[in-house]
Amino acid sequence: MDKMWTVLRREYLSRVKTKGFIIGTILLPVLMLAMFVLPVLLIFLKSDETKQIVVVDQTGAVFDSLHAALNGSEPSKKQRYHLIKRETTPEELEAVKKILATEVDRETLEGYIIIPAAVFESGAAEYYGKTVSNPIENETIEEAISNIVTEKRIARSGLNSAQLHRLTRNIRLNTYRIHAGGKEEKDSGFGFGIAYFLGFFIYMAMFIYGSLVMRSVIEEKTSRVIESVISSVKPFHLMFGKIFGVGAVGLTQFLIWALAMGLLSFYGLQIASMFVSNPADLQNVTLPTLSLSIPVFFVVFFVLGYFLYSTLYAGIGAMVNSEQEAQQFLLPIGLLIIVPLMAMTYIITNPNSQTSVIMSLVPFFAPIVMLARVTVETPPLWQLVASIGLMLLTTLGMVWVVGRIYRVGVLMYGKRPTVAEIIKWIRYA
Repeated sequence: MDKMWTVLRREYLSRVKTKGFIIGTILLPVLMLAMFVLPVLLIFLKSDETKQIVVVDQTGAVFDSLHAALNGSEPSKKQRYHLIKRETTPEELEAVKKILATEVDRETLEGYIIIPAAVFESGAAEYYGKTVSNPIENETIEEAISNIVTEKRIARSGLNSAQLHRLTRNIRLNTYRIHAGGKEEKDSGFGFGIAYFLGFFIYMAMFIYGSLVMRSVIEEKTSRVIESVISSVKPFHLMFGKIFGVGAVGLTQFLIWALAMGLLSFYGLQIASMFVSNPADLQNVTLPTLSLSIPVFFVVFFVLGYFLYSTLYAGIGAMVNSEQEAQQFLLPIGLLIIVPLMAMTYIITNPNSQTSVIMSLVPFFAPIVMLARVTVETPPLWQLVASIGLMLLTTLGMVWVVGRIYRVGVLMYGKRPTVAEIIKWIRYA
């Protein structure tokens, strides 16, 4: 065991001290920050530049209200839009539009809005600009004009505006998740994104860290270093030392990332408030939070999935002489990992379907599928126990099989072994 610990420590330290590990560990929290905080900033961050926009109001009743709606009621506050009223007759409209288009092209104007006299019947207005690709700005202008026109319609009909708005106001649907024991927790629909993110992370972890184990075996085998190592360390202990060492690297990164995600969940809005013009706008924004059980299950399925797949990768590394030879063995393993990822959307939206239950009990699919089910809706206890138990039994079986292949394979050079030869290794090792 002491020698296996020595191999584990060497594999761990040789990787966590590299620049690639440090950069990769820092990079993901930065990407997470960009993923969760930047969208909030993009929604609420406003340009300091006042935009010059001409409004051709053929109704004569919209301009003043539009100016107030777009710039707010505080006169001391810097105006976001400087609206310029342009009087014109229906006959002169096309000529005026050409003049305004020229000014927009010369960038003396940001754009111009045409509010036709028939807007109360047609329900359509026009906005022309050098660029009209900002959906938030377009929606702001559209909503302002729509609200004003609606108010004018109500006033013209003689109805009570306040009473009508009260009767027709929208319904806000608050969603709550029921946990085991009937405990309620507000869930704004972030479960889908969290489940997909964690499932994708498990996929990447099994693929990347498993490949690291395989490459390490191939490098030592091709450089003949393995021959001197085997003289002092049993092949089985060497294999497990590598698997545990690389797995510890993965868990180290996960703990750092989990800490960063936790801090982001608690302080994300405070960070965002430093960049928006009106921090009060962020009060109704909710960042996703995680139940304490989800990180626990993530660690469980990460560890089980990693050991299952890294054992397979270690066996492949022992059988081949180069990464090129390993490609044909990697294809079926890659399919085993990618199938549950491709089914993630179905699994998340139908966590208790027969297909989801069966896939979550298949050991090679369970790390991704069962974790996704746990994230969106906790499965029955017997399914969790069965899934974890089957993964443990399968992993132990693979350790027994691959351990026998490893003992012989790490010392075999030359041609790639046939299936019959691999079976002989398993039977007689």
